[in-house]
Amino acid sequence: MASISTSISTSLPSFSLLQNPTITILCSPFLRFSSMRKIGKVRCSTEGKPAITPDDLAQPISEHDVAPEAPCQEEGAITSGKSSWPELVGEKGEVAAAIIEKENPLVNAIVMLDGMPATMDFRTDRVRVWVNSEGVVIQTPVIT
Repeated sequence: MASISTSISTSLPSFSLLQNPTITILCSPFLRFSSMRKIGKVRCSTEGKPAITPDDLAQPISEHDVAPEAPCQEEGAITSGKSSWPELVGEKGEVAAAIIEKENPLVNAIVMLDGMPATMDFRTDRVRVWVNSEGVVIQTPVIT
């Protein structure tokens, strides 16, 4: 019977880069923390580097530091203007969307391929224009 012998190293490799990491944070147009604007650079310190002080940590976000959102639609709210376009069935989807937005400037017409997933929430500022694979409207566009 033959035997095979080999040695297997069980020690972990040494990664010098992981021992003294430096993390640099650049200011992002999406993150608006006043402390990040002041410091510009943050270090994850281990040895020989200064520790992060509490002044370097981000302050709580106030309501003025968040991006604006569209106002919520009240459930059951009624919009003014036209709300249904049965005459657009058979029309090209892009043309139908343009007509809808021209006839009711308070809505946003969205062309969607039949079978695509869609949210079920009701919005008084949205009209879905359902089209087939040729781009032709197949359902009456209504405010949804």
